[in-house]
Amino acid sequence: MDKRIGMDSNTVPTPKVSVIVPIYGVERYIERCARSLFSQTFKSVEIIFVNDCTKDGSMEVLSSVRNEFPEANVKVINHEHNMGLPQARRSGVGQATGEFILHVDSDDWIEPDMIERLYQRAEETGSDMVCCDWKEEYEDHDKLFSHDEASRDIYYEKILALETDAYVWNRMTKREIYDGLEFPTCNMFEDFVITSQLMAKCRAIGFVHSPLYHYRRSNSSSIRSSSDTREILSQEIQNIFNVYQRVTEKEPGQHQRALGRMLFAMGYHIMRHNLHSCLPKEQRRIISHGIRTHLPNKDLGFSMAKQIALWIKEKIKY
Repeated sequence: MDKRIGMDSNTVPTPKVSVIVPIYGVERYIERCARSLFSQTFKSVEIIFVNDCTKDGSMEVLSSVRNEFPEANVKVINHEHNMGLPQARRSGVGQATGEFILHVDSDDWIEPDMIERLYQRAEETGSDMVCCDWKEEYEDHDKLFSHDEASRDIYYEKILALETDAYVWNRMTKREIYDGLEFPTCNMFEDFVITSQLMAKCRAIGFVHSPLYHYRRSNSSSIRSSSDTREILSQEIQNIFNVYQRVTEKEPGQHQRALGRMLFAMGYHIMRHNLHSCLPKEQRRIISHGIRTHLPNKDLGFSMAKQIALWIKEKIKY
């Protein structure tokens, strides 16, 4: 179920940008996120909040902040049950009407001119996607991350090869590029699944070399059980494997070096953490065959790769 807050949808002009914000367990952070969105210099925006059955007071905080910005074009989607981050984003995309789509995580925040600068760059360059730099925000410091400017083809190769970030929240993409996109059900490495599909359809990309997005991180290290680690790694392998299959099926014979690195990543995790039993036999067969075919003969571009690849080839079974 979805509803528009405080506005008659018949009077709202079609926005140029749709911002999608999944919400779950962010009572401490949603206020700063929402204020950064409601205070954007670019006004032709709809903001779609997806309530993924949060159990805390996130929605109450959002409603309170929302009341201070009655002119904002806001839509709320309420899930009937918790579906996870990728599917919450999927719900938002399904309701988006803007020319471009931007994802923002609800515990993060953005600069006041982020949307304006990304949209302006897209207009100037005719790009289907525009990326920006970002900062990781810790409790006592921040860390700047910058994109290396590259052509669409080189950037796509780097994403597939796991050589550059594939976050969905530091890029604004044309809504039409999302048509037919498959959203993952596993939560780990989900951005890689989405962004790799978007890049496959983009014709041109642009960059804004300024840290417009603030990605919240914690200084405290979380301690996970071995079963938690196995589940996280299994989800990562599952999502990487899905990308591997999609690329080999839809772009046969292409991206061989990148596919080699994907196989390396999966094989390494399988062997190091003894994850054979977590994967279906057919997936193990495909990964093993791919490793034996691609590695170590292909240039993987990082130290010790050939030695580790030889070890994987000897050890992995199906």
